[in-house]
Amino acid sequence: MDSDQELKSLKRGLKAVTLINLKGSLTISELSKALDVPRTTAERVLGTLLAEGFVDRDPQTKRFFLTARVRALSHGFGDESWIAHVAAPILFETTRAIGWPLCIATPVGECMSLRITSDPATSLRLHRRHIGSEIAMSVVSSGIVHLAFLEPEQRRILLEVLAESTDPLQIYAREPDRVLFAIEQARLNGYSFGLDHGRERSVSVPIFARGHITAVLLMVFMAAGLSNERVAAEFVPRLKDMAREIERLAFAAERGTAAT
Repeated sequence: MDSDQELKSLKRGLKAVTLINLKGSLTISELSKALDVPRTTAERVLGTLLAEGFVDRDPQTKRFFLTARVRALSHGFGDESWIAHVAAPILFETTRAIGWPLCIATPVGECMSLRITSDPATSLRLHRRHIGSEIAMSVVSSGIVHLAFLEPEQRRILLEVLAESTDPLQIYAREPDRVLFAIEQARLNGYSFGLDHGRERSVSVPIFARGHITAVLLMVFMAAGLSNERVAAEFVPRLKDMAREIERLAFAAERGTAAT
């Protein structure tokens, strides 16, 4: 392979890594379209990244994810790439085992924003969420968990902001007793079902980094298929274990660096 061809291949590989980081996961066909190259070329690019350990492939959905090895390329760079690199494979593997979709959400203003979802790994006919979708913080389980584990002063200020919001979906923020009770229960139990009791529900647990809440892990389920009591008994312990594993894989190196 001459130097020009090697440079072209390197550029395609870097673009592939960038696209997977942005999207969370990609198929060969999606990468082929995004790079405007033949499918065989996209397959070679992903095959090389797979062989070098920078991506992994879900055997059922055929989607490619970045692995933790990519983090070594940007050691010390403080962003949220761990969501795609560390959390995504864990979420998809667990969804294949339990059947219910899992997501990670982070706060954006008055809302919780979806950062990644394992919806593609389930055949259940649930409302399909998409990366970047937002929902009122005072309603959803992820929002209640985020509020619950903030520092007290941060929580107080944010609750005041939510209570004054013009967003009609922040209705519960104007019922302080109800929200504060949900927050208290979330802190006590380490999880929350939120205040939205529709047909589709969610349960959330916190993910911490350096002692502070950095994101929320949630499972979406159908109320007709699972009761809250069953979810709390059978699934919440697993979600908590997943959150601790994500913390270990994503932030253990940072803790070790801080200690030196």
